[in-house]
Amino acid sequence: LDFLWNVDQSGFEYEMRPGRTLDLVGAKHVLALTRSENFMTHSYTVMMCVSPGARKYLLITLQEDKGVFGPTVKRTMFRARNLHITASTSGKRTKELFVEWCEKVFFPQMDGHCLFLADSWPTFADQEVVEEVKPEELEYEMITIPPKVIGQIQPLDVLCFRMYKGYFQKASNWIFLNDQPVQVHHRDVILKLHSLIYQQFTSRRFENLIAQAWQLSGCIERSYKYVNPAEFCFDGLVGPCDRVDCNRSLLLKCG
Repeated sequence: LDFLWNVDQSGFEYEMRPGRTLDLVGAKHVLALTRSENFMTHSYTVMMCVSPGARKYLLITLQEDKGVFGPTVKRTMFRARNLHITASTSGKRTKELFVEWCEKVFFPQMDGHCLFLADSWPTFADQEVVEEVKPEELEYEMITIPPKVIGQIQPLDVLCFRMYKGYFQKASNWIFLNDQPVQVHHRDVILKLHSLIYQQFTSRRFENLIAQAWQLSGCIERSYKYVNPAEFCFDGLVGPCDRVDCNRSLLLKCG
């Protein structure tokens, strides 16, 4: 099953906050605190690519809405081996950037034959430009998911992104609740969080999550019991770090 892959993208607010807060019963005006209202309405895009085979993940791709990265940003921003970072005016993936992703991230990891499952987004559907950068020796086929059934038969929609976003929000909330001196909407903080969370998701402990997403989508027959990453890493954590010389609060348990 290593030849079978699903790709999709999802929007993330620069500052993710819960959609509710607490106040006394009968309060007419409920106030909430944010470090930047602007960053609660602006978003960037995360693109993931998963397989039911032995290699569950490819690099995660983050798409910013900055148009282009200047030379100083390119030189100084945080980088990690599990991140592919790009920018566009809208913060969404353009055809040119998708072709670049195929050429630099996707195709180099394929061997012999590849079956590519994606939704009907026009950028995914235009395969002529993708064929131009495809290695000649690679047998490449794309299957387009009809618009009205994407939520039922696309693995990333069925299970993966929901789990990933829940994990990301728990990490963000921990920063807010513990009043950490960190600007969660800052580019490097976002990149570090995604690199850490994606590294946790690729743990062998959680690999059945991806396999079960494919089963729930109807693409494979075998069902898998999986561990919820957010529950495993966050639930029940109290007190300081386990290291003898560290008195900081616990953020998560490593998967």
